[in-house]
Amino acid sequence: MIPLSPLDGHIALVLTGGGARGAYQAGAMQGLLELGIGRDGPPFDVLVGTSAGALNVGALAAHADDWPASVASLVELWEGLEPSQVFRTDIRSIGALGARWIRDLSFGGLTHRSAPKSLLDSGPLRGLLQSRVPAARIGEHIDRGLLHAVVVSAVDLATADGVAFVDTLPGTPLWTRRRWSVERTHLGIDHLLASSAIPIFFPSVRIGSRDFGDGSVRNTNPLSPAIHLGARRILTIGVRSEAPPAAPPAHPPKQAPTIAEIAGVLLDAVMLDAIEMDIAHTQRVNRSVLACGACGPDFPFEHVDLLWLCPSMAIAAIARDLSDRIPPIVRYLLRGLGNDDATTELASYLLFEAEYSRRLVALGRSDALARAQDIRAFFKS
Repeated sequence: MIPLSPLDGHIALVLTGGGARGAYQAGAMQGLLELGIGRDGPPFDVLVGTSAGALNVGALAAHADDWPASVASLVELWEGLEPSQVFRTDIRSIGALGARWIRDLSFGGLTHRSAPKSLLDSGPLRGLLQSRVPAARIGEHIDRGLLHAVVVSAVDLATADGVAFVDTLPGTPLWTRRRWSVERTHLGIDHLLASSAIPIFFPSVRIGSRDFGDGSVRNTNPLSPAIHLGARRILTIGVRSEAPPAAPPAHPPKQAPTIAEIAGVLLDAVMLDAIEMDIAHTQRVNRSVLACGACGPDFPFEHVDLLWLCPSMAIAAIARDLSDRIPPIVRYLLRGLGNDDATTELASYLLFEAEYSRRLVALGRSDALARAQDIRAFFKS
């Protein structure tokens, strides 16, 4: 359980990681807007994002002075996205990376060369963010009181500790957390790139003298920053459908899992498990608060209203239908990890492609509209 902050009454948006699945979050925000949430200004004053969620939070916060336009711009960005805007897809770049992997994995012990940083070169993503996300405006909106705080999480690859980069007013009290560093800063493009550096696939990002990777790696309590900053209502948007555990197959496969299947399971665990566990934890705290009744002023916990939006269908199934849209050279590399069926889960994270994004945006919008009663009750509570 998390002790109370001295602040009170803030409304937070918490967006989790998920690579290309982040398009679903943009669609859900579009659905909220159609329900009237945010027409007259930002409906949230605390924004917390990790990985792809950090990119979405950064884009929303940078244009918070015109929330409807901010949401529209985010949707337009995702629906027009092409792989070449996120990572290099030309044969020369992919070939050079592949050659370095082969050389260093085969002869690294003899040549004393360091291994390459990633499977893909995400250099184009920096240019895309610089052209679409005026990060300097985040601090301006905080100074004007449009936003209370914006938080982006990453992991320090030297210490393996998590880092919460917090952009807020100087007088706002921060917090401490085991295996985490909470640092006040002015958020920039580097922080967004660091938080979204998908392990193995995208290279780490250097900020100052430190190298950072995807914030999902250490982010076991995604709701924590929002609660510590005083949020008593939190809306969070996940990117995995709420489904019961799958039953073991009647006829187990004869072969051991491929690298692609194992990588898909690891990405699921790193990107998606934490928010579901943290929601369950917070719901248990809420039940304890309600059961306590009049526990007195010394009781250190308070009820937090939660609203969780998640896909009504499996996103991996959409990725399977569109897996042929992955750039040929990238698909070639993925097939080195497993066959097309085995790489479906990976494709759902790496399919930065317009049609895939449009389908996820449409799904997010329809899921939000389907929860209209819950959403309106949440904002009126």
